[in-house]
Amino acid sequence: MVQLLLILGQGLVYLLYALIFSEMVLIMTLLFDAPMTKTVIMELDSLKLNQGKGLLIVKIVTGTLFLVLIANFYSLLRITMKNRTNEGSGLNPTEEVLKSMNVLQISLIGIVLFLVLMIDSLHHYIKGLPSVVMAMEAAKTQNQSFRKEKTESVQKLNTMVQEKDTLRTKLKYLESECESEANEANKARAEAEALRQESEGFLKEYDRLLADNQNFRNQSKLVEQRFAKQSTSHPNDKKNL
Repeated sequence: MVQLLLILGQGLVYLLYALIFSEMVLIMTLLFDAPMTKTVIMELDSLKLNQGKGLLIVKIVTGTLFLVLIANFYSLLRITMKNRTNEGSGLNPTEEVLKSMNVLQISLIGIVLFLVLMIDSLHHYIKGLPSVVMAMEAAKTQNQSFRKEKTESVQKLNTMVQEKDTLRTKLKYLESECESEANEANKARAEAEALRQESEGFLKEYDRLLADNQNFRNQSKLVEQRFAKQSTSHPNDKKNL
């Protein structure tokens, strides 16, 4: 019975080694861009999506491995408890071989299950990789468009700043022109006021000259009248003589 268990255990170990090697090849195929990568991905897709015999076989194999793992744990625990019970005698060679076989099978089954989970995760990530790449491309395109809009906004802002500077220069020029025109207007107003005052002076002088002229005329008339009276009085004097 023990020899049969050892033979079955050795066969299971060889099977586990072959399974581990197959899983490692499958992982290497998924990791690197090999000619069989697309075929492997398609087979894994069909295995997950079709819910057919392939998925059933995988579930059966996985369940069997779990049962074997539990059995090995139970056998290892039983041998350990027996060793603790028989502290003085210890384990016989057959039990030592069985214990080593159980530890080896537990390790190999753990590796197989870990590689199965790794294959499933790799397949999931590889299937989601195109959507991630598309999202990255969309984000890259959006980033480029944002940068382009930012550059255009900066250019528009620079143009607006230049226009603002130009308008400010024109405003200063117009302000200087307004000031110069205001100065000229004030100067012209002052000159007009001076001319008005000068014309008023001329008018006053003209009125004074008119008054003097009138006085001179009046005086000349008086002189003429006196002279006429004197001329009329001199002939009468001559007749009396």
